[in-house]
Amino acid sequence: MIRTMLIALLLAGCAAPKPVTITKIQLVEPKVPPGLLTCPNSPVVPAATSQAVVANYIVALWKAGSICRDHLAAIQHMLARPSS
Repeated sequence: MIRTMLIALLLAGCAAPKPVTITKIQLVEPKVPPGLLTCPNSPVVPAATSQAVVANYIVALWKAGSICRDHLAAIQHMLARPSS
């Protein structure tokens, strides 16, 4: 008799819990700040009167591209992290 009760208790402990049912799905859209959605304009191409002028143009062009790459990296980082 005791053996039968122990077996019944052991089997009751192995019962699977009720499955959880999802009743509401909420869509969360990421909000990207408007400042990250724009890039500076490319600098105007100067008349190449000297190497210094060309060098300054290259630096200005690189800075504009760098800002754009930073904005894109920030957006990717925002979209990659889990929502809290």
